[in-house]
Formats: sequence, C-alpha cells, structure tokens
Amino acid sequence: MIADENPVIANIKTRRSVREYLGTPLSEETIKKIIDAGKYAPTGLNLQPWRFVVVQNKEMLKNLSDYAKPILVKNLEGRNDAGAVNFLKRVQDKNFNLFYNAPILILVIGSKNNALTDYDCSMCAGNMMLAANSLGIGSCWIGGAAVIQQSVEIMAELKIPPNYKIVAPLIFGYPGTMPPTPEKRDPVIFWMH
Repeated sequence: MIADENPVIANIKTRRSVREYLGTPLSEETIKKIIDAGKYAPTGLNLQPWRFVVVQNKEMLKNLSDYAKPILVKNLEGRNDAGAVNFLKRVQDKNFNLFYNAPILILVIGSKNNALTDYDCSMCAGNMMLAANSLGIGSCWIGGAAVIQQSVEIMAELKIPPNYKIVAPLIFGYPGTMPPTPEKRDPVIFWMH
C-alpha cells in the first residue's frame, strides 16, 4: 500500500495493466467476487445493462486470439504512432496471444438498446479490475478483442444474444510480473469559482 494513503485510493493507484500471468487458474468463488464488484458500478436509470461471459477454455482463448489478430493487423497497418507500430509487431508474431496467456477472459457485454451501455459497462469493468487488484489478481482490458463480435458464429458460440455487444474484454490472472507505474501527467483542470 502507498504510505499514508486511503486504502481505496491506494488500490486505484497500484492497479496495473498486467500482460504476464502465472498459469494458476482462478477459483469460481474469486471470479464471482470480481463480477459481483462490477455489478455495484453506477448505471444510468439503474438499468444495469451488463451481462458477463466467462471464458476459461484455453483452446477457445487461442481461437479467439487467432481470429482477432488478422483483423487487428489490417486495422493497424499504415499507422505511424509508436504504440500502434509496437503493437502491430506483436500481433504479427504467430506465437503472440492477444490474451497474454491469462487463464480467464471475462467479456462484459451490454444491451445495444440502451444508449448508456458503453458508459455503464465501462464503469462495471473498472470496478472489476480494481476488485481484482485488491485480491492480488492482475487484469488488463484487451480492447482489440472486441473485433471478435464481427463473427456471427463466434458470438453464437459465446452465447451472446444478437441485441448485445462486447464492451469490455477483460483478462484476469495471478501476475507473473507487475509492470512499474507509468509516468502520470498532471491533469489539466479548469476551475470555475
């Protein structure tokens, strides 16, 4: 914990996007705790538009990664910003796993019929990642994995109803290593007194 810090704020400040995992699976009880924390997120009109798809099958995770990688390559080609260039190199590696070999992928999906779904499911995902960190579990939002919803077959295999979309593809697992704290820029604040 960060010295002299409120434990909630310390948890927020110590959460990292983990991209290296131990092979240890998470218990069903732990997964349920993480999802339970998600459902306490704020939600417009209390509509709670989220549902959750839990993928633990390693072969399915590999197939999802293999489906998404060529789409991501196509989307990234021609970009010249450093982050995109570096990620493109990783995605082009045939051995690269989009889910960093994490033992679990949880898709936070939301109703397409709710104008606030993206906001609500994003706050839900944030709660889940913070809860995981408080339990000593690493997480990472794999935004590129949302391209799997381009496949009607994959969506059916994942039992995602046609009126739902993937908002937050999240991986979880016990961290192999924790990345260092990245430099945080000072916020730009406009004070209105």
